[in-house]
Amino acid sequence: MFLLNFTRAYPNGSSLPEQGIWFIWHKQGLVVSANGDVLGVPEDEHALLAAIERERVLHLGSLQDRPALAFTLSDDVELPAGFRSMNLRDLYGRVNDEHYVLAGYATQLLQWQKQANFCMVCGTALLPIVGEWGKKCPSCGHTTYPPVSPCTITLVHDSGGDGRRGDDARILMTHKEGWGPRYGLVAGFVEPGESLEENVTREALEETGVSVSGIEYWRSQPWPFPHQIMCGFFARYGAGEVRIDAHELDDARWFTKREIRAGTPVIPPPLSIARQLIDHWMARAL
Repeated sequence: MFLLNFTRAYPNGSSLPEQGIWFIWHKQGLVVSANGDVLGVPEDEHALLAAIERERVLHLGSLQDRPALAFTLSDDVELPAGFRSMNLRDLYGRVNDEHYVLAGYATQLLQWQKQANFCMVCGTALLPIVGEWGKKCPSCGHTTYPPVSPCTITLVHDSGGDGRRGDDARILMTHKEGWGPRYGLVAGFVEPGESLEENVTREALEETGVSVSGIEYWRSQPWPFPHQIMCGFFARYGAGEVRIDAHELDDARWFTKREIRAGTPVIPPPLSIARQLIDHWMARAL
């Protein structure tokens, strides 16, 4: 989701806004105001401000001219009545969509600020770079920035062309230990020296033993768990029998449109690009 109404800000030494929309990380979750089942990101909440050290606040930017501010509360701070901390995944669909996207942005920056304190080359304490989110070593000059790790996620299908059609068309789905009944799609991190398309080909072959062709980029999705960018692809089955990499998966198999409509298997939640790829493929007339 691209935020047309959001203008990014970068550290420049200017004074922070006194009020705004607060993205507060506490005990591995985002702080939300809770009024029964109604959840919201805090705005100008004076009950929370007393526990916030202003020098550690990040000014993310402005959403519809409202400052967006981020901060990490110590775990030993007790939240005031009416507030609670919730896992970012569990908040999907329960808070304003724009606030949810900014919560992912805030989470990645807050975690990086906490972790990137010393130079990985010489161990000297890092200093912030004015006007950027990066940090620089005053000793050796090494600079570092919040990481973004590219991954591909691919819906491998055998539909259309000379393949299967209608409800008999199939997609290749994968399963890992601990996922319960839910199945996912072929995915993996892009390695150095590798294009996105090469990664799609390699991951399909390594994880499931099948080759693919007709690789088609679809769209991408920021995935702040903790700092990925998921690049979604469609690819046609080329050749090979399914043979899983037991170090990566515990199962991989083909499922037809008919089976998916019937609820077998359990598919990823709407939050994920995996589900969006599946929904898009299901709606295609193939």
